[in-house]
Amino acid sequence: MQRHVLATTPGKLILMGEHAAVYGRPALVAAVAPRTRVDVADFTAGVVVELPDLGRKLSRNWSELARAANDARTQWQAFSENPIADRFEALRNPDPAHLVELALGEVAVELGTDLPPVALRVKSDLPVGSGFGSSAAVAVGVIGGVLCFLQGDVDRPRVDRIAFDVERRQHGMPSGVDHRTVLQGGILWAERSSTGELRTEPVEGGQVLGCRIQVLNTGQPSETTGDVVAAVRQLAKEDEAGFDRLLNRMESCVDGFRDWLKSGSGDLDRAITAIRGYEACLEVMGVVPVPVRQAIRDVEALGGAAKVSGAGALSGEAAGCLLVCWPDTWDGRSPKSLSAYNLQHVELGVSGLICEVDG
Repeated sequence: MQRHVLATTPGKLILMGEHAAVYGRPALVAAVAPRTRVDVADFTAGVVVELPDLGRKLSRNWSELARAANDARTQWQAFSENPIADRFEALRNPDPAHLVELALGEVAVELGTDLPPVALRVKSDLPVGSGFGSSAAVAVGVIGGVLCFLQGDVDRPRVDRIAFDVERRQHGMPSGVDHRTVLQGGILWAERSSTGELRTEPVEGGQVLGCRIQVLNTGQPSETTGDVVAAVRQLAKEDEAGFDRLLNRMESCVDGFRDWLKSGSGDLDRAITAIRGYEACLEVMGVVPVPVRQAIRDVEALGGAAKVSGAGALSGEAAGCLLVCWPDTWDGRSPKSLSAYNLQHVELGVSGLICEVDG
């Protein structure tokens, strides 16, 4: 009987804490459906990957994948010594299939290249580049599915470590929040310790998000996550004291939003205050393009609040996900500026990586 593993992973939505998390400040992140699906099965020779979303099919062997992963490691190490936007451009590979190759290559580096042949099929319903953690979902799904196929179970600490390396190659200097949320699921409080370890704990109270919270997709940003993170890092270097004060304001907003979640209260004023405060900080960072800012002002004029969820963008008309919180007085009508954005029907706080073994 042919062996088969089905690995599914959620996306993620940063409720609050983007960018600040890169500098050791806390974040609140929710795992969200829809999910990414990775099918892993026996094959005759080498490694073949079917990517129906891209209309692509890749054929490699484990040695090729390991070499490519090691090359990417070398490039990333050079970038990490001076992580600025221009140097990230030399690191990143815009081909979406490259992410899958990186994930497989890191598995080969971890376990050795004398591995059995496998066939993969990777399918995702998450929009790419819009703040839903599509790259983390694919990385965790591929790594978790292949490790489960090769070893018979899911070694979650190993998946966590390898997926973080893949995310670094893809995004430069990520916080690690994305892949951890995709792996663990639920709603997480995430914070990096003084030793650099990312600590997470589940947060109850997600039910209070209710129908007053909407998620809109403003479209794919003009820049990659890595580009935006590198630009913010440059801003931090130019005014370290001012940037630290900004991070303090952001952390205060995250604390307030978590307290509101944990209270289970329907008092939306607390949530609206926290969201408005955090969005103002993101605008100071320059990661909210002017058209998206205007849409946010229109929401605020109706008594609500909205903020970019994810890296945002430095230019253009789109910034990925937009989290909108409406007041109790909201009558269901939205400002015209939101009409161009797609309402995302997402379920918050879903399960993380799930692997099902057959055969």
